[in-house]
Amino acid sequence: MLTNAVPTTLGPVIGAGQGHVRAFKGVPFAMARRFAKATPPLAWTGPRRCTDYGPYAPQPGQLDQPEESCLSLNIWTPVGADRPLPVLFFIHGGAFVTGGGADYDGTFLAARGPAVIVTINYRLGPLGFLQLHRHGLSEASNLAISDALAALDWVHANIANFGGDPDKVTLSGQSAGASMVIALATLPQAKGKFARALALSAPGRNIMSADHADHIARRVLAELEIEQDQGAIVSVPLPKLFAAVERVGRRIADETEAGTVFGPVLDGAVIPREPRDVFADGTLRDVELWLGSCRDEMVMFLKSTPPAAMIRATERNLRVAFGDAGWERLLACYRGSVRPDEDPYEALLSDAFWHRPMADLARSHAEAGGAVWLSRFDHRPALEPFLSQGPTHGADNACLWAHLPDFIDRPILKRKGGPMTPADIDVAARFQTSLLRFVTSGMPDVAQAWPRFEPHKESLAIFGQPFQVVPLNEGARSRLWAELSA
Repeated sequence: MLTNAVPTTLGPVIGAGQGHVRAFKGVPFAMARRFAKATPPLAWTGPRRCTDYGPYAPQPGQLDQPEESCLSLNIWTPVGADRPLPVLFFIHGGAFVTGGGADYDGTFLAARGPAVIVTINYRLGPLGFLQLHRHGLSEASNLAISDALAALDWVHANIANFGGDPDKVTLSGQSAGASMVIALATLPQAKGKFARALALSAPGRNIMSADHADHIARRVLAELEIEQDQGAIVSVPLPKLFAAVERVGRRIADETEAGTVFGPVLDGAVIPREPRDVFADGTLRDVELWLGSCRDEMVMFLKSTPPAAMIRATERNLRVAFGDAGWERLLACYRGSVRPDEDPYEALLSDAFWHRPMADLARSHAEAGGAVWLSRFDHRPALEPFLSQGPTHGADNACLWAHLPDFIDRPILKRKGGPMTPADIDVAARFQTSLLRFVTSGMPDVAQAWPRFEPHKESLAIFGQPFQVVPLNEGARSRLWAELSA
């Protein structure tokens, strides 16, 4: 059933009813020519039908999507709310090269909140993250970040018409999306447009230097053999452009700190400061923050073929930081304290690349006077790849977006959903409840069973069976990390 038209700054939109929720899909918030900054799309006068997902960003294996019109968002809002509702603004992950907002159906979360749920598209791979402004080929850097800012601006200006409270927007994202949330939260352009932030599985090194980003751009131009006619890159066919980027990525992955080619860049313009420094100096002390990760983050990347470059990068970084002797001490410690079902090498890399950087950010925010909660997801969903790999990267995200009692399909990533076990339902229900409490009140647990992370009491919530809260730094592993880092 179609909804009544809802006015926006660009023109009225019509959505579709899904039970007690209205859904507006494929709402344009911007348009962009290749390597140009996003601009507002052309306005319309008559009601625009927004009942189907819009095109998502071109990405490997799916390069038939239109470039200029991929910048759209999706909104789910409950029917009959008697007050403005909090808003969850979600940025998808996918290593900065895959994914889209259509992989996350917000119907269930919107009804359960009640809350307004927004998912967005942004440009991916070279179209969003190749930094060409130093070569005069782009009017701006960090185009994907600018896309997300444009979406946030649209939400701030329009979400009240959909029943949302523009003063209660939670920036949220998973994996690459979490990296973008951490960067976005620190930007002057975003100030006053969000109230709190949730970052799930943000990579430890989530900001790239401008020099390194420029090095990648030069390598791509050379690979395309257009150094003498660099302007030709705007008309290179997408398959050729993405193939060149893939070849360059394979060659230089081991030169990068995080083993990835793309990500937000400390360019001094769109991102003027290292995000973690902004959290540490107290600029964001009024922003409530939830940082989460999955217990076995690295399993997925170890089992990829070939193993992801971040595996080698993490070990290399540890050997540089602590020397070969320090690396061997760490590995011996993990082997000596291994769980029955644990790979000590994976556990060490997960701590180094994911868990410890998240804890460090929580510590910086807490010491600066901010309210922060830290969590780890230990539950193994009965859904591949988690059924065979355990609570690896994305396990929490699968439960967050589940429509209990079922996991949802992920059409862009071609992952099927399916029925949940009683354990899945129990853990997912608690996780969703905590998130919706956080979005509504700024606290994920109103009963204080999960206390905030404090400098004098570093609490870690474990989402599993049972749910529990434990001290963060206990045991031989933590003591050795402290000794080596002193």
